[in-house]
Amino acid sequence: MTLITKSVLHDATPSWNGYNYQGKIGLYVCLVNILKEAQAGIDLPSFDVFLDEHHIEYEWIEDFAIKKNENYLSLHQVKHKGENKFNDHLEAISTILYRKNGVLSDTDIFKYFKFTSKKKGDVAAEQTKLKTAITTHRLVDDSGLLDSNWKVNVQSVDVKYRDNIITCFSDFELLSHKAFSTSITYFHTADKVEAPLVNIPQIPGIPSHFVSNLSEPKSLSCQQIFLSFDNPKTYNLALSDEMLNSELEKKIVNLLTLLHPDTTFSELDVKLYKTALCALIDQNIVRRHQHIRGKRDNHIPYLQRTKPSIYFKEIVQQLKRSYRDQDDAYWNLVCRENFEKAYREQLDELYEDIKNSTSDDDIEKYEHYIARLEFVRINIIDNYFPSDCVSFLQQIYPHATRSINIREFYEEISEPQKIKSVFLDFIQDVSKSSGKLTLECKNDTFEFQPSCIDFSSINERRKNIQIDIARKGLADNYGNQSFIHPNVDYIVVSSTDAKDVIPAGIEKITEVESYEQPTSAVKKSDKITQKKQVSFMDCRKALGEING
Repeated sequence: MTLITKSVLHDATPSWNGYNYQGKIGLYVCLVNILKEAQAGIDLPSFDVFLDEHHIEYEWIEDFAIKKNENYLSLHQVKHKGENKFNDHLEAISTILYRKNGVLSDTDIFKYFKFTSKKKGDVAAEQTKLKTAITTHRLVDDSGLLDSNWKVNVQSVDVKYRDNIITCFSDFELLSHKAFSTSITYFHTADKVEAPLVNIPQIPGIPSHFVSNLSEPKSLSCQQIFLSFDNPKTYNLALSDEMLNSELEKKIVNLLTLLHPDTTFSELDVKLYKTALCALIDQNIVRRHQHIRGKRDNHIPYLQRTKPSIYFKEIVQQLKRSYRDQDDAYWNLVCRENFEKAYREQLDELYEDIKNSTSDDDIEKYEHYIARLEFVRINIIDNYFPSDCVSFLQQIYPHATRSINIREFYEEISEPQKIKSVFLDFIQDVSKSSGKLTLECKNDTFEFQPSCIDFSSINERRKNIQIDIARKGLADNYGNQSFIHPNVDYIVVSSTDAKDVIPAGIEKITEVESYEQPTSAVKKSDKITQKKQVSFMDCRKALGEING
């Protein structure tokens, strides 16, 4: 029995950077399809029907899929970073071939059974018995395909397996018909994949029995599987981050021209529309996570499940909106665009630093930085995104006050350079994850709030001016409008002296009294009943306190 182990369904959230690229590739595919239909006539009833019927489903059948109602039109696999020879993608390509040809994996079968374990090895033994029963009773053939007579043969299987096998195999047949047998599969990469040097059936690792009759021996296009070297007309399958953003903006401009024929849009306008569309993807992630945490589809057999989609209608609704009014929604988009720019640049800069390094220490440090940044991004920052990123930015710019010139305020709290050089540079060096914005030192004595406050001027007079401006802003925001978290002792800043601890001019907001909580639940600094001052602390000293 040659069953593959990888499920035909998957529900893992990849790294933020990879997901950001994957999400934008999905958006690009949606816009290509919408634009094609719109050019036939946006006022036609068929256009509205098209928008109502078509949608994108992320991270289920594939990295994403385009569906018409419940049927899958195309499946899309996305690889952001990595090598780009055909052989570098053998596992992914083989998995696609197995799925296209209707091979049911071990993993999917096991999802339909509950295995109990009293000692180590029990589950593996039960799984082996199940697989033996499937092959012995000829439910699958030697290639792992469902036998054409499996519905008859299953009647002779032990009754303890029979009903679950029938449900599993029936669901898989239906899914194969909806998703794999008729859909087209596209393989998207940041760089163009090189065509194989030898004929595909001769490549070790490729299931040769599925590719024995290729019309072109170095292409899978006759099986409706396309890589970038196939040069399909529908999509550009090799798009770098820069090319992808350019393609998105071109498609948005083309659609805006059709939807708003008498309006001219600036470059900033187009970027804001792109940001709004990317927000739909973020919202979809939130819905998917709620879907998973709430176990909302656990009552549905595994292979019958679907995940929340983004309908094409929602995408066009965003493009029909006007972002000319500088209201809260407008400024939220501006701030989000600037933060995304900073975050993306931070990841790119870290990669550029080590991409040619052969040092294990450099690579380990890079992996730590990425893991830390993405932990904070996914577990903290994304709680505010996409609709409330201003609130998050005010917490890392707690000294910024709303001035008469509202544009200056929003530009200040979303200035990409300081987000990178002060906040993100500090966050990536923290070794202790807290799951919240504030951090405690190693012995839990003090609490720290990271910020974008910068006292790094080498001119002492200017540094003192920076300190006074920050103190005044904190004082103006103090009280109900304070963006300093309760129980914070130190605001982390970038300063000229690694030992700097500077009074911030505000009192600590203490929520916990020592007599209200057990001693073990209260930080030492919170037990002090007298008024305690909050201080600025240089990021290097703060890292020493937090990391130990």
